[in-house]
Amino acid sequence: MNKFLKLIVSSSRATNRLLFSNTHTNHVKTGVRFSSSATTMKVTILGGGGNVAKSVALMLKQTPLIDEVCLYDTKSLEGFAADLNYIDTKCKVTSYFGPKDIQHALSKATVVVVFACCQHSDSFTYSNLFDKNAPIVKDLAGHISKYAPKSLIAIGAEPINSMVPMFSEVMKKHGNYNPCTIFGVTTIDVVRTNRFVAEVLGLDPECVIVPVIGGHSEKTIVPVLSKAAPCNELTNKELEDITNSVRQADDNLMKIRSDGAYLSYGFSTARFVLALVKAAKGHCDVVECAFVKSNVHPQLKYMVTPLVLGPGGVVKNFGVPTLSDYEECLLENAIPLLAEDIKKGEFVGGRPMRMVDGVMQPKPICDPCDPNPKAPRCPPNHCELQSLFADKPC
Repeated sequence: MNKFLKLIVSSSRATNRLLFSNTHTNHVKTGVRFSSSATTMKVTILGGGGNVAKSVALMLKQTPLIDEVCLYDTKSLEGFAADLNYIDTKCKVTSYFGPKDIQHALSKATVVVVFACCQHSDSFTYSNLFDKNAPIVKDLAGHISKYAPKSLIAIGAEPINSMVPMFSEVMKKHGNYNPCTIFGVTTIDVVRTNRFVAEVLGLDPECVIVPVIGGHSEKTIVPVLSKAAPCNELTNKELEDITNSVRQADDNLMKIRSDGAYLSYGFSTARFVLALVKAAKGHCDVVECAFVKSNVHPQLKYMVTPLVLGPGGVVKNFGVPTLSDYEECLLENAIPLLAEDIKKGEFVGGRPMRMVDGVMQPKPICDPCDPNPKAPRCPPNHCELQSLFADKPC
């Protein structure tokens, strides 16, 4: 097993143990007070009213590494926060709602988790999902830039392939862009791959780790099964079956559960957030896969790869590992799709947008049919950029 796989294995095992460790003791605690200090570890969840976000909050409440989980949404979550505060762990849960309170929600946050109203479902195409979530995430990016510009930012709003580039462009416009601190959360793909490999090989899932690269949509996820640890002895049919199972997991679950995979998404997101918390506290060898800005592939500005995390975000990007012929083929097929998703996110992030009949449209900067010779001229790639908004399946 090479060095980076050893780091991933040890990091993921430690994170899973901490995720559900409890500081409960057998004596009665009296006079307990919530306290705050300069070293308080605060995690803020924006869009905290969704099923995935609530699952994340429940799991983070159980870890001793976090002092405060703060929930923010457009509607009050006071009841949900009060319910979580009955759990006998040291972490307190606070809640805020509405534009007037977002500053309080973000103030002094070390980690900010970004969700939006819509998750993957059979009723949303890629463009539908982006159109619904982009205005929300774009607005939240502006607030984060203003009130928590130095936080580690975990983006869980779909579609990740376009949301992270869009978010990054907004941060650039506000002068607070740091590519090392912005992450697209794709841990669910690793969790699923580990589970499927363990099932095929008859191993304990917690002992299996498989890096996943590429993107975070059905045709851009590339599980690197040739680097599965501790064992990668899989037949060609098993390789294809596992890859297809990971890529089609959301659609397969939708057939039997209409509200989606919010529990496994919640677990995997909580695991990644806890990795960021550990990194922020200075823990060594914290390794996770995530969708980040990078130059590890000449044709892609953003990509999922294994990363070493530290207090300032990305410490080291392991890049693309040596791939088998099958994995090379998967990645080559994913590149043009991923590049298009990235371009769409950058375009929307850098341009003012408006809603037209419930669909996101860029505010026009030119009209190619305008006969006025003094009218703004369209850029050479105008038609190509407009075509990014054509509908396509997830």
